[in-house]
Amino acid sequence: MQKRYDFGRNWSVFAAKIDDQKIQQAQDWLSRLFPDLQGASFLDIGCGSGLHSLAALHLGASHVMAIDIDADSVRTTRELLEKFAPNKNWTAEQADITGKQSNLGVYDNVYSWGVLHHTGDMWNAITKSTNLVAPHGHLALALYLKTSFCALWRIEKRIYANSHMIRPFFKIPFAFALLLRQLLRLQNPLTYITAYAEKGRGMSFWNDIDDWLGGYPYESVDGASLTRYLEQHNFTLVRKFNTQPGVGLLGTTCGEWVFKKT
Repeated sequence: MQKRYDFGRNWSVFAAKIDDQKIQQAQDWLSRLFPDLQGASFLDIGCGSGLHSLAALHLGASHVMAIDIDADSVRTTRELLEKFAPNKNWTAEQADITGKQSNLGVYDNVYSWGVLHHTGDMWNAITKSTNLVAPHGHLALALYLKTSFCALWRIEKRIYANSHMIRPFFKIPFAFALLLRQLLRLQNPLTYITAYAEKGRGMSFWNDIDDWLGGYPYESVDGASLTRYLEQHNFTLVRKFNTQPGVGLLGTTCGEWVFKKT
């Protein structure tokens, strides 16, 4: 039977690696999207490991609500926040962003990084996310950029998500290809791995490879379509990062957009 990728398992493995340095890197990354979280409420849609919910608390968020469809991710997030933010105001709950949202409320800042394109119903998930933004609040989304290879990657991800046995045969060649690309660019592949957390929101090179190869369901978006769609829902683009798609042969990256509710 076709199934989703086990995101929660991967985030649980990653969470064991979280330390003060990764937390600081996550804070630095998050503050690019939300320059001032002091005293504001924050919703983390698809909280994963809980790292960025924690970063929001450290940046001064008055309350953080962390949600995820994956029970393992919710458990991991609770464990992380209990360890690093035991006296902060936070809640972590299992919830499906594409389902009913009567109890979620609205928030000054809504954040979903690399999540909504894995729901199997991306545009509905985006719409539901807009409903959770308070008046004059901000919505930050990171979504896979559309390339000509997206259809092929969708097939790969479905295969990877449905079979644990074959995963090493995908991960090792893919990692080799990424590092070979660094060599061809006359860059040190070992430096690329060691510096990955600083450039990748405090994340892990190997965990991100697993997440990319297995991230099914899978959709992608072009920035112009996303901006037009959100403008129709009374949002204005205020900043964006990394929104130019590459070729896509070795996968695609997440573009980042921050919108303000008008």
